[in-house]
Amino acid sequence: MQRKFLFLFFLMVSPFLSFSQTANLSSSDMESGFAAINESWSLYADEENKLYYIDFETLSVNLNDIVVKNQDEEIVFKDDVFELPVNTIYELNLSQFQAGTYYIELRAFTGIIRKTLTLK
Repeated sequence: MQRKFLFLFFLMVSPFLSFSQTANLSSSDMESGFAAINESWSLYADEENKLYYIDFETLSVNLNDIVVKNQDEEIVFKDDVFELPVNTIYELNLSQFQAGTYYIELRAFTGIIRKTLTLK
């Protein structure tokens, strides 16, 4: 009787155990995967009008926000983009900024993708 009970218990619990496994990623796995995303990211530019376009479909992560920093690492622009669809083409207008070096950061839960650009 006890064997039947244990056998039935095992049959009832085993499907739940098979779906409860978790994956462990080391930080080096995360960094190398994120580096691959960073290399494939494209920033399309209309430098004459200081307009830059970010195609979310080229990214394999969902973004939280877009940040622009100046040379001194001060945030000069920030926009929350978490609610935007994954096929968005985001227009970043930098016409109000003076000439200089700026950093565009695409922030996600898994890290930050960063590009440097120089406005003339």
